[in-house]
Amino acid sequence: MKIGSLFAGVGGLDLGLEWAGLGEVAWQVEIDAGCRAVLAQHWPSADRSVIDVRAATSLSLARVDIICGGFPCTDVSSAGKREGLSGARSGLWYEYLRVVQELRPR
Repeated sequence: MKIGSLFAGVGGLDLGLEWAGLGEVAWQVEIDAGCRAVLAQHWPSADRSVIDVRAATSLSLARVDIICGGFPCTDVSSAGKREGLSGARSGLWYEYLRVVQELRPR
């Protein structure tokens, strides 16, 4: 099975899914350059050509069986501005939904 990772960070979810035997990471989408450097060390063969989730489409990402990701929750956190999903960062959840609907993972 193949895994795709949105908002990959440094790959915590990716690693957990691999360790659980659920497949191997095919691609990772992460906007932070420092995080992408860590991902490149641990998943050298994963595709990271899509950097911004807003640019992710079925044309730019391979089909996978599982899509994981931890979208930015700063706008829904009690420690944040509490703008909810209408906030600029937490609103990226809708991009997550769009990618899942478009790729339709198994």
